[in-house]
Amino acid sequence: MALQFLINIFVGTLWMFFVGNYNLEYFSVGFFWGMILLFIFRKVFSKTFLGKQLYYIYIYKWIKLILIFLLELLKADINVLKMMFKKDLDVNPVIFEYDLDVKKNWQITLLSNMITLTPGTLTVNIGHDNKKLYIHCLDTNDISSEIDGIKNSFEKAILEVDING
Repeated sequence: MALQFLINIFVGTLWMFFVGNYNLEYFSVGFFWGMILLFIFRKVFSKTFLGKQLYYIYIYKWIKLILIFLLELLKADINVLKMMFKKDLDVNPVIFEYDLDVKKNWQITLLSNMITLTPGTLTVNIGHDNKKLYIHCLDTNDISSEIDGIKNSFEKAILEVDING
């Protein structure tokens, strides 16, 4: 993937030399055309040492993961804030078992940290075989909706980010 980026920079620089103007505007145009060329020749690159996936699609997936996390963080912040301002603190804390679809250690660590950083939830433990998480939820009446929420947001986005997955 790094080689794809270097090829893209080379095409941008080459474009500046062809045009004869050496500024960021012309480099950006060349860089854009480099992205187009990488897209056109992606089948050729997938069979070589340049990687299966285009680097800018990989970057897009990481940005998507970060935005999903920030959105979930904002929603959880609002829910915890509402809970704080209730007259009676009526919470239903629960610890539940979560079956993992992610397999690699970095994916499990990232998912665990995203769950822990989201207010109202906490990763308590990871199963011995790395196939389960034990999660504490501050207030829930429906464990299956919590599991579906994690599967369809964090875990799905983490699986999309994996280069070799």
